[in-house]
Amino acid sequence: MAYVGREAPGILTLQDGDVVVINGSDNAVASGATDPRAVEQWLKAGVRVVNHPWLHAKVYVAGRTAIIGSANVSERARTGRIVEAAIKTTDSETVAEVREFIDDLIQNMGRDIDEDWVKAAKRLFPTRRIAPPWEPTPPPLTAPFRLWLGWWNEEPRDMTPVERNTYKAAVAGLPPTYRVRARYEPDGRLEGLDADGFFGRGDMVVMLQARNAQLVEFWKSRLAVRGRQKSIIGVYLRDTRLKRSVTNADVRRALEAVGSELPEVKGPHFGRWLDDSTERQAVLELWGIQDPGLL
Repeated sequence: MAYVGREAPGILTLQDGDVVVINGSDNAVASGATDPRAVEQWLKAGVRVVNHPWLHAKVYVAGRTAIIGSANVSERARTGRIVEAAIKTTDSETVAEVREFIDDLIQNMGRDIDEDWVKAAKRLFPTRRIAPPWEPTPPPLTAPFRLWLGWWNEEPRDMTPVERNTYKAAVAGLPPTYRVRARYEPDGRLEGLDADGFFGRGDMVVMLQARNAQLVEFWKSRLAVRGRQKSIIGVYLRDTRLKRSVTNADVRRALEAVGSELPEVKGPHFGRWLDDSTERQAVLELWGIQDPGLL
């Protein structure tokens, strides 16, 4: 989105005389990323709205101030459901360059939006949707991370009310694009409890189940207390883009090919950190991931 006006724009609130450039393509509208109802309100308020079908930039000019960042003028950006960042500057040269950039957008492939566009867009806009397809997705696995290989301990069916409430609290507010998997450990341990301590945010885990293996990200852990007994509930996130089906046999064969093996199913060595680059790459390749290296 690009904006030129007298004041910094509010969330979906612009005023007479402002100019806003949006991505009003059929794809943007049909996906729910551009809401024609907001555009209709702007037009009624006297705002000039221009459609640029390839627009993805987020730049704003308000008087003598320019803002360049990742946030759209949207409710989703305001509520903090996604992490945004921006640079705000009053440098006259930069402000002039941003204004020129927006002018170029309008002159090159920019077309003014009118009521006919609004009517057509309303027919495309998905009114019954849980979340638009353009919901924030997990970042690509390009930053270094620690990688744990271990056996999954299924969540038991006899969780106490305290433990179940702890689980609900642990998964509350997680990003909707992640599929949540939780793990319950009755003796208060988590995979990877060694000299390095518990898992931390950003650690990746290869979970070996009865037959299949999953690559997930550790999110957080919560403590559940029942009398003198303490239990830990771990919450893990699975990147929904990793659609490859991987079995334990696949992991075993990949490790054997580099002279290694799976951890024990039970006992003190039910899992281990994969620190060897050869092992890491052999396992990650099963999900089509190039190893970015250790954290």
